[in-house]
Amino acid sequence: MPIPSPKPTPEDAQRTILDHQREAFDKLVATGKACFAIDRLKLTLRPRTNTLIIGPSGSGKTYLAREVARELEVPLLHISISEWILMGCTDRGSTNTWPLIVKFLLGNKKVQGGVIFLDEIDKIGDKDGIDSSWNRHLRNEVYRLLDLQVPHGLSLNDEDDEDEPTLKRAEVILQNQTIILAAGAFQHLWERTTKPSLGFNGEVAPSIQTDLTHLVQTLPRELVNRFRSDLVILPQLVASDYWRMLEQAQSAVPKHFRATFMRLGLERIPNAVHCRKGCRFVEELLLDAIIEERRSLHLPDKNTKQEPREQKDNEPDNKPEVQYGDAQ
Repeated sequence: MPIPSPKPTPEDAQRTILDHQREAFDKLVATGKACFAIDRLKLTLRPRTNTLIIGPSGSGKTYLAREVARELEVPLLHISISEWILMGCTDRGSTNTWPLIVKFLLGNKKVQGGVIFLDEIDKIGDKDGIDSSWNRHLRNEVYRLLDLQVPHGLSLNDEDDEDEPTLKRAEVILQNQTIILAAGAFQHLWERTTKPSLGFNGEVAPSIQTDLTHLVQTLPRELVNRFRSDLVILPQLVASDYWRMLEQAQSAVPKHFRATFMRLGLERIPNAVHCRKGCRFVEELLLDAIIEERRSLHLPDKNTKQEPREQKDNEPDNKPEVQYGDAQ
């Protein structure tokens, strides 16, 4: 189900952009600022703003999109392609995706703009060469979104019968106050790269030389051509990236866990590179650091019941004396 993120506030925690994400972050923020600074409806030609993010699993694509929205100070709608529910279909009471998109758009009419993030876009391709009816309908609905068009006759399940004017307002917001980011791992592109070195010195991060023509191996050309040619690529992480990730992440770790967090992290960097853990590496480390610290301090679990201590015969009873009557 799509997950709307609330508009950021100044009280939000300070964002952390990892080094390998910095170039992509700056490029996406610049794109967003350019789009929100102009009235696109007054232009004779409509600029192509749909941007595709490519990065291996764990490189932080979803986190990057959220931080871009925070930097632009606009709300974000996260939609996973694998959870998209077609119009006219229901899935155990879940809401169709397009009505949720329209409600998100209508909620942004008083703000600068909004970001729609299409996650796992690489999963929209045909599997095993079989083009099912579901896939065809899914692609058509996604094409409408990328073409900045709201489907006509869409039911919003509201008491207001005047859906068409409402849909038209949503379409204007989509065309003028919204940018669309999409992301996918496209794992076959990364499997062609050489294995990274485990050393810290002289290593070169494996990268991919790709453009939209390479993506037609996974995605229909009709879909690929709806994105800008300037792809945003997050690189595969190498050992030095994990080291810098540890340094940057330790400030967000509670002080009494930091030493253990850093020690475990340095020990596990070679395995993280080998297994291509990506940004999930620090999440695993934090839990393991907490577990190890609790074990070293012999802390009892919250739900552990302590056995009642036997009272010796000559030990005074510490229970308060209950007085009866009009005690002063």
